[in-house]
Amino acid sequence: MNCIKICFAGVLFLIISCKNNVQLQSGVIPQPYSVQYEKGYFHINEETVIVVDDTVKGKKIVEELTAFLQSNFNLRLSVGSEANVNTIQLILQESGNTNGGYQLEVSSRGIVISSGAYRGLFYGIQTLKQLLSPKIVLKEPILQLVKINDSPEFSWRGMMLDVSRHFFPKDSVKKVIDIMAMHKMNKFHWHLVDGIGWRIQIDAYPELTNKGAWRKVKPNKKPWEDFESCYRDDEASVYGGYYTKEDIREIVAYASDRYIDVIPEIEMPGHSEAALQCYPELTCVGAEGAGVYCAGNDKTFAFLQNILTEVIELFPYQYVHIGGDEVGKGTWLQCTRCIQRMEEENLSNGEALQSYFVKRMEAYIHSKQRKLIGWDEILEGGLPPRATVMSWRGVTGGIEAANDGHDVVMSPGSPCYFDHSQGKSEFEPPSWGGYNNLLKVYDFNPVPEAISKDKKHHILGGQANLWTEQIKDMKHLQYMMLPRVCALSEALWCSSDKKDKEQFIKKMDIHFDRLKELGYNYAESALTPDYNVGFDKDTGDFRLTLTNELNLYEIRYTLDGSQPNADSQLYDAPILYRSPVNLYALCFRQGKPVGYPLKRMFSTGFGDKCQIKYLNPYNETYSGGGDKALFDNKFAIARGDDPSWQGISGKDFDIIIELGNLTYMSYISMNFFQHIGATSVMLPTQVLVSVSSDGKNYTTVLDESISTDKSRDPIIKRIETEFKKQPVAFIKIVAKNRGELPDWHIRKGDAWLFLDEVSIK
Repeated sequence: MNCIKICFAGVLFLIISCKNNVQLQSGVIPQPYSVQYEKGYFHINEETVIVVDDTVKGKKIVEELTAFLQSNFNLRLSVGSEANVNTIQLILQESGNTNGGYQLEVSSRGIVISSGAYRGLFYGIQTLKQLLSPKIVLKEPILQLVKINDSPEFSWRGMMLDVSRHFFPKDSVKKVIDIMAMHKMNKFHWHLVDGIGWRIQIDAYPELTNKGAWRKVKPNKKPWEDFESCYRDDEASVYGGYYTKEDIREIVAYASDRYIDVIPEIEMPGHSEAALQCYPELTCVGAEGAGVYCAGNDKTFAFLQNILTEVIELFPYQYVHIGGDEVGKGTWLQCTRCIQRMEEENLSNGEALQSYFVKRMEAYIHSKQRKLIGWDEILEGGLPPRATVMSWRGVTGGIEAANDGHDVVMSPGSPCYFDHSQGKSEFEPPSWGGYNNLLKVYDFNPVPEAISKDKKHHILGGQANLWTEQIKDMKHLQYMMLPRVCALSEALWCSSDKKDKEQFIKKMDIHFDRLKELGYNYAESALTPDYNVGFDKDTGDFRLTLTNELNLYEIRYTLDGSQPNADSQLYDAPILYRSPVNLYALCFRQGKPVGYPLKRMFSTGFGDKCQIKYLNPYNETYSGGGDKALFDNKFAIARGDDPSWQGISGKDFDIIIELGNLTYMSYISMNFFQHIGATSVMLPTQVLVSVSSDGKNYTTVLDESISTDKSRDPIIKRIETEFKKQPVAFIKIVAKNRGELPDWHIRKGDAWLFLDEVSIK
């Protein structure tokens, strides 16, 4: 009797827990088209039978589900062929949706997933797995009764992985595919070839992997600086790798089992240094070392056609990507063979020659029953009539192509480049380019209004691109993908009228636990505190506002620079202050810190009367926000494109800050920037700071020489000085520019200085 009571109590507890988790179970990403919950629950148990047809595809889908149930709930379910009560049925409908749509129904009798295609059944299982996770919350496989009707809005839901700049072994590639499959993404664009690495075995040209897959590692130089291919057993330090044909087949099959099509990219006619250092006879006359195939040499086309023949045999999907971006056409215009080709074909310029090149390759690809796709530069000079465009330089190229009747995949750098930073913290790992945060990705709509209504069907969908200049390992790779791929999956699966940003944010609270359970290294950038400072003229108060991108969880802080904990002051209203504060803020989830810390010292000594005089004017392109940018309480991050940096080229920063009244102070600091690997911005050679009470007689409080730092990575150097407290009305700052860039720098010309945020107390 006691045993019965205990068992009943246990079941009752599970049901109550399940009722409390209704919101949890609706947290599916990407959001289904329609979800209707009903009263009641179904409990998957050891007696539950999975029912599916006896086909290879059916069995593979069942393996996906049984492995999940066993690892999450220690359930080993049997597989049968007859439907009954307490079953999970996978039904292939003869007249059902074939584009990936599916229906999922949980009733008191069991679970039914139906679709017109195995792809849809697979997606239904991804939804079921999310309904049953995370296990740290849903400890038993109990589901509320529900009816889900779902189908994707776009047929192209993709991600590109660059393995040329940094090579990733096949197991890492499979993990990328797993993440995509979890989120119902279906196109894996594999950037196998670029200027600094050839990654695919080609039997006809063995030097491409014997030599083109390896490069010399040179001290203090990025891989693309003075690139030199070499052999694996070279005496120098060597980096590289490639995929054998067997590797390729294995990964293509792995992706196919997850209903992901693999699109290979074989870059041409530019970005081809690795190939041309192996086969230099294919370069233009007099352009040895250039990375552009000679368009006037028929051997070039035979070479590329032979390569594509082997590539097409490995990749069964219809598209082949040829790149086509950033072609250095000046090389062609100096080549006697290319000039002759232009004369013979009546081509007036480099763009027309590029169009000739692309059209010739498209004709060959079409002869192999495949479709050519390329970056939007293939529009230059005229596009082959059957070509598909991938628009990356914004959406303009995609709009033009779609309105002209071409299929288009939208992949604009903003917000679809996942190599860009996703957070503003100085603790973020290295990134490239701009700033694409999580909700910016969520807001992406691949169909611009400028496309004619009768041409909108040419937008196949969208794609994220993950270039790996800065990404060397799987941990960093996952960080850049997640959680942004979650946002992109919903942006491409749902129609714009079905998207709900607030709901998505709530679902991410659940999804973070799912990602953690799977062992993924996801970014918490969206949970890192951010700030805004205002000034109330009427009260004289500074007003410090804290938030994070998702507006989730508690923010706790201190104002004395000490590290906050779960018992520190809770942020629940703007912080008012009249004297300098050393803010240290952290976001807490379930009592534990998440995201990066926010650490800033905010000044109060700069009032409305404060003015700044520049003996050398700053560059208007890098104004930082104007004359008061250096004391606006907006701290620039370690990126040259941060708008808060104020810049000057070739000259010193020589400024005088007039405070407008006497202020007692004992501390002054400022930030300088350097990024040798991507900019001409260097640290100053010397910084001098002087103070005065009358603007005539100055006392030097800092004279610091700055040693040269040859690091290629971005640097923010904080220069600060503490001195005897005294009345100050004027601050003079001189930051010495080194003038011309040093010989060892990757660029030529004048050095820049970038300065931001002078702080005082």
